[in-house]
Amino acid sequence: MKKCLILFIFSASFAFSAKTYGQSFDHKALEKITSGALSKAYSASVRMWGYDTVKKQQNSAQFSGVVVTAEGHILTAAHATIPGNTYKVFFPDGQERMAIALGRIGFKERQNLPDVAMMKIIGDGKWSFAEMGWSSSLRKNQPCLSIAYPETLSQPKPSVRFGRISVPMTQWGFVQSTCKMEPGDSGGPLFDYMGRVIALHSRIDKPEDVNFEVPVDLYRKYWTALNKPIDYEKLPTEEDDVLSDPLASNIISIPALEKIGDQFLSLESKFKGTSLVVKSILNGKEQQASGTLFMLDKLPLKSGTKSGSFVISKSTLIGNNPMIDLGSGKFIKADIVARDKSNDLVLLQLPKKLKTGITAGMLKDTLAIQFNELGKFLLSALPGQNSRVSVLGSQFFSLPRKFSSGYFGANANFINQQIILTRITPGSPAAEKLEIQDQITGINGTPISQPPQYGAEIMKYAPGDTISIQGIRKGVPYSLPVALTVVPVRGNHPADKIEGGKSIRLDDFKSVFTHDAAISALECGGPVFDTYGRFYGINIARFSRTSILAIPTGVIYDFIEDSL
Repeated sequence: MKKCLILFIFSASFAFSAKTYGQSFDHKALEKITSGALSKAYSASVRMWGYDTVKKQQNSAQFSGVVVTAEGHILTAAHATIPGNTYKVFFPDGQERMAIALGRIGFKERQNLPDVAMMKIIGDGKWSFAEMGWSSSLRKNQPCLSIAYPETLSQPKPSVRFGRISVPMTQWGFVQSTCKMEPGDSGGPLFDYMGRVIALHSRIDKPEDVNFEVPVDLYRKYWTALNKPIDYEKLPTEEDDVLSDPLASNIISIPALEKIGDQFLSLESKFKGTSLVVKSILNGKEQQASGTLFMLDKLPLKSGTKSGSFVISKSTLIGNNPMIDLGSGKFIKADIVARDKSNDLVLLQLPKKLKTGITAGMLKDTLAIQFNELGKFLLSALPGQNSRVSVLGSQFFSLPRKFSSGYFGANANFINQQIILTRITPGSPAAEKLEIQDQITGINGTPISQPPQYGAEIMKYAPGDTISIQGIRKGVPYSLPVALTVVPVRGNHPADKIEGGKSIRLDDFKSVFTHDAAISALECGGPVFDTYGRFYGINIARFSRTSILAIPTGVIYDFIEDSL
């Protein structure tokens, strides 16, 4: 009786919500529901990779999954697993366990469709788990959440993304959603707004809002078969009853999500004038970026007080003689006050004081991000455009340099205790000065004698840097300058084909957070707010298909204080 009563109350509350959303878009109510779903689902969303138990090392690419029973059953994608193999499982709270891959249903002739797989944690224990929902009850424009682990970010905690069900069942048997995914997210869970698993991440198309998910009902249907470590060559004959969703009649649909940006137009006045266009000459060409306007009235600083209008933008997008577009074709020249290479920020001072801008007090709005803030709506202000909507995807984290290094274009092997160039990419910077069979002895005066030193030393430098290569060719020592360039994009994966491309400087940050806005690389430099007008930071990089990186307010405050 008690169980029935609880179910009735839960169902009634969402029935009320459905009625509310039928009349108007209530972002505050949706944020509250999303927060509740995250609190239920986050701890069960896991990161995984293949693990060689003899060599004690990773032996596969990273992927994602979700624990759905207290005994440790994990749902994931077939294209990431091999039955009987061992995998390492990482929980968001830092726990690490081993799991064994069980059943797999993915047929090569059908590009691994239906892409269904199960694993189970080895050993006894009680694990955090998420409730399984039903894909049969999904509705178009039903809100949904992704909690998974993009491989390029390589973080111990997942990133959160928000979207809607765009097609409950495609002709290929997928659920289609607008929750962005990329490599590393494969096998990760898609949750409904109640925190129930409704599908698992499988694949993407080029448009950012086209993402395909494996329906959770397939895991229900083949639960018994998937518990056996078999790589099925055809659909198992052993089937379980899927049953039906007891909450199906109360599932909410929000048509307004199709044009989510329009639902926040009434808030635009809060951010008006905070984002401006900055034009400059960079590497001999006109460059445009967004900038964040600050009105620093009597800002208390170590050097006294400063007043006036300032703009902060992404330093690597701002060259010499920057001009600020005030709108209607009016430009004013700005002076470069300081650059912060470590955070890719530049501070510009305007010759006159403007009427708007982010105040000094707002810089202390969000000095920390709490877990219960994840999933809240954010608005990225852009000059002359409506704000771009996203959700807060993470708390603060550091991101070491990996993809922002300059391009050299020469591979070396360790031969007879020497670093020998064995491959030089045609047209690369290295190809202009170096030759195969050259022995590399140093980079910028730093001796190189071991293979790890070679790559590590080159990675210290950015595109545009000129490095000095010390080497020996046919017994003759040399020292030659090589100008590094931007790493060419060669990937053919849809995740590598982001409109506008990725930022050139996209990592090597001490503190950033992520959100999932559709911001191009050249639109970085503008401010990010929540729907209450609190300032969260500045968009600093288009990192990947799923992730925009933003610099937090605390870092910005320190930069201003150190510069003025």
